[in-house]
Amino acid sequence: MTQIHISIRKPKTGGLDPVTGTMRFRPVRRHFDAAKNLIIAASFDANLSETGELTVDLLPTTSAFVWQVIELADSPQAYTRYVEVPDSQARVEYADLVEVDAATFVPKDMTGSQLLKVRRASTQSEAETLSAQYPDVLVFFNETASVAKAAAVMSTLESITAEAQTNAALAKNAMLSAQSSVDSATATQSDLDVLASNASMAAASVANDSQTVADTASMVAAKGETAIAAIDSTVRAVKDKAESASAELPSAGTTEGTTDTGTTEETTEEPGKDSTPAKAKKATVKEA
Repeated sequence: MTQIHISIRKPKTGGLDPVTGTMRFRPVRRHFDAAKNLIIAASFDANLSETGELTVDLLPTTSAFVWQVIELADSPQAYTRYVEVPDSQARVEYADLVEVDAATFVPKDMTGSQLLKVRRASTQSEAETLSAQYPDVLVFFNETASVAKAAAVMSTLESITAEAQTNAALAKNAMLSAQSSVDSATATQSDLDVLASNASMAAASVANDSQTVADTASMVAAKGETAIAAIDSTVRAVKDKAESASAELPSAGTTEGTTDTGTTEETTEEPGKDSTPAKAKKATVKEA
């Protein structure tokens, strides 16, 4: 219910006087309220006080009905208004109520302008559906339900965000691990390249050493052959000189102790002594 404060005055010389009388209220059109009650178009009366004031509780209007207010005050004729009553916790002044057309419920201030069509929805989803179906209609929906649904959607989004962040962290760790593996493989390949280079250098060094050994062996063999040839030549020369010397010796038939004139040296033999010639000539052969 909304409290409506009414204050009615009439002019007089030098000021205003309060107006007494009756105010009649009637809902225009039968309708159903939020509790599914059928509200018929029945009226009730309320009297103004001696000060010309009245506070009355009225149901907030909807798109289904408005209030008809008949002013039965101290006047020769009654005056009728059709007004909207907002859903308010604070007291509302009767003068501030929006006056509407009795047939269309369109505010009189909008008479002659385009009619504003309004629909009510229970949820934001339903409002979105109605808005798509009726693009020229303003759709209202339950804010509380929409807030709850938005909170649920936000919670879902936060959960999705957290999961995405977790997946991103896992992907980053996997990428770092892969990069570490690549770096390790690169380092291993570098080590292998160094080992291969060292092996190649060692092989080249061995090949060079082998060639040096082979060359040295060839030189030694050549020098050996030269030395053997020199030895053979020397031996042959010595042999030749020996044969030449042998040829120059006396013949085997010449008697030792004879002189070149063919005479033989005298020998004297004494008892008890060797019969060795006193003098003997020996032929000496000088080695080459």
